Amino acid sequence: MNKYNIIFVISSLLCIIIINLLVPKREGMHKINDKNAIVALTRGYDDIEKYHTLISRNVSIYDVYYSKLENPNLMDVIIFHEGNITDEHQNYIRQATPNMPIIFTVVAFYNNTEINDKCPPTELSKGFPMGYKNMCYFWSIDFLDYLKDYEYIIRIDEDCIITALNSDIFKKYNEREIMFSCGSNNIAGSIDNENVIVGMRDLFYDFIVENNISPYKSFDEVQCPYTNVMIVNVNYFNNNKIVKSILEKIKKSNCIFSNRWGDLPIWGYILSLLIDSKYYFKDTDIQYYHGSHGQKVN
Repeated sequence: MNKYNIIFVISSLLCIIIINLLVPKREGMHKINDKNAIVALTRGYDDIEKYHTLISRNVSIYDVYYSKLENPNLMDVIIFHEGNITDEHQNYIRQATPNMPIIFTVVAFYNNTEINDKCPPTELSKGFPMGYKNMCYFWSIDFLDYLKDYEYIIRIDEDCIITALNSDIFKKYNEREIMFSCGSNNIAGSIDNENVIVGMRDLFYDFIVENNISPYKSFDEVQCPYTNVMIVNVNYFNNNKIVKSILEKIKKSNCIFSNRWGDLPIWGYILSLLIDSKYYFKDTDIQYYHGSHGQKVN
């Protein structure tokens, strides 16, 4: 190797070292994809007219947000379902927003009836169907795997009509290193009804003790995001070992199915206890109407 080649190699190595020193590192994160996604988990209907709520949601997303994107090719629009939205119905849904391509994706449905004595069913939790518990499981556990190839995802539930959402929201989030946001904390004010979070506090307490973790807040300070619209940096949470460990513990406990642990309190505990508050916030620029609760957010 002549001296010019040696100089080139040394210069290249120095450039790599300088770049690594200057580029800020985010805990538990490495960027793998520039693509983001808008997502929903919904049901299929026998009557095609019953998709009017979902279609109204889609139209609001297109009018307020998608049509204003600088590069819509970097934004996928995905509707997850349990395999019961027929091709005919998918085409019917797409026709309402022909300029916003929609991807329909089938997800697993678990008919899990195993009871855990640490989180047993209550009279209230027994009233929730298996489909609802599967929804809670998806938005607590499975979505991080299904959406692992995206950086940010925006969850917008079927019954949410968007009225304001900045088209450059991800630019702002990247600059501020925001990994999770929602438009509001839980409207009900509490974590959840005590009959559908049986054993949750104990599981998180045991996890913190077992792993010698110093929680960011006390258990009495736990606040929950209003998760029907939430923005998540999937890449960050998939590479956060503590979060992945607690989600695996929740999965093994089967408490989502045994009792009826919801994604709202699960993410409330995770964000409050295990995540530095600088990484998440309540974004009042996200405005929408939540039909199920008749609630205007922001």
